[in-house]
Amino acid sequence: MSARAGRIATRAFALAWLAALPWSAAMSTVPGIDAKTAYSADQSDLWWNPAEPGWGMQIVQQADVLFATLFVYDAAGQPTFVTATLSPSGTLAWSGDLYRSTGPYSGAAFDPGAVAYRKVGTLNFSRTSAALALAQYSVDGVAVSKNVQRQLLRYENMSGSYVAVVNMSAQSCPQPSDNGQSTQQFTITITQDRTLMTLRWRQPDGTTCEFGGSYGQQGHVGQLEATYTCSTTERGNMSFFEMTNGVGMITGRFQGHSDNTGCDRRGQFTGLVPF
Repeated sequence: MSARAGRIATRAFALAWLAALPWSAAMSTVPGIDAKTAYSADQSDLWWNPAEPGWGMQIVQQADVLFATLFVYDAAGQPTFVTATLSPSGTLAWSGDLYRSTGPYSGAAFDPGAVAYRKVGTLNFSRTSAALALAQYSVDGVAVSKNVQRQLLRYENMSGSYVAVVNMSAQSCPQPSDNGQSTQQFTITITQDRTLMTLRWRQPDGTTCEFGGSYGQQGHVGQLEATYTCSTTERGNMSFFEMTNGVGMITGRFQGHSDNTGCDRRGQFTGLVPF
């Protein structure tokens, strides 16, 4: 694929921020791609501590701001909730004031004037991995610190065929032209049966690589530990992580090593279901 064709494909999918998987010399570097752009999984999910069922936290992310709702119990053991709007306070950390609200009975006509808010403390949320975090909050002077993780309700099904842009960095490859950063369009076909997944990646020149292994998921974020073989005879291991399944699209990151060429690769991808 030429650099001009690569730019056209990238613009077409509005994916100029991604970083690609160059396991053939045919991959071209696309001007305008900044592989150092920060990438962070969406924090939106249900978060809980599996050793303490019955309470939890829901987070919704918009841009870099989080809205958190804690559904917990008061000193009398009665269910209650408190909310906070959290702003970035560090690397993968957010903080904000925590409020308790009261209002009119839901079965009656809603009176906005009866809604009242009271600041009860603060909430700090810091992510330790894609699926784990530390929640520290205080309510009326009582401090609480909890380790939480994304809560799985149901496995996503990512099966399907996608047109994807993959952007990545490669190093330690025997062919110097295979090293560095590059971007290219792929066709990715996924076959999934709950915890088993196979990905088949096909380049425009016909080169294919097939990845297969065990799939796991926490909340809506998945990961796949796979071995792979390519039509070029390359083989190795690849970890896919922060995999998400949206409406008509998939996203994810990856990192792996080729056993017979020595290439080390890492990057990210976004795939769209073609019309």
